[in-house]
Amino acid sequence: MLECGAVYRAVPPHAMAFDLQPDPIWSKQNAQRWDCYGTDFTTIEYTFLRGLECQVKCDDLITTGDYLCTAAPIGDSWSRQPNQAKEFMFIRTDGNRLTIQPTDKVVFIEKSFTETEWPTGLITTDTVYTSE
Repeated sequence: MLECGAVYRAVPPHAMAFDLQPDPIWSKQNAQRWDCYGTDFTTIEYTFLRGLECQVKCDDLITTGDYLCTAAPIGDSWSRQPNQAKEFMFIRTDGNRLTIQPTDKVVFIEKSFTETEWPTGLITTDTVYTSE
């Protein structure tokens, strides 16, 4: 919403900022990795992630930030495929930029629980499981 009260839509993620002077080193690729999913999403705020710092692998840099919310695609053929089953995390970077990254590009920092290195050797499923 603008100061005049108007709602201004269709602002791309790379043009959004949380500050009047955000990190100037920013690109479209750092803001969002993909735009090829469907148009139906549900939004979730995972309360156990609220307030946690995270590291994000953007296109050409690794940055830190705070978790805001998650958008999960629904009803499209891409997200039904096991190797494409992703949710998109909205992160406010420490440079006051918005980045929207899939779950495999974000790690959370919980100092009493997590390690500080990126995981390796994780294997994604290649099977679609159903109840019938």
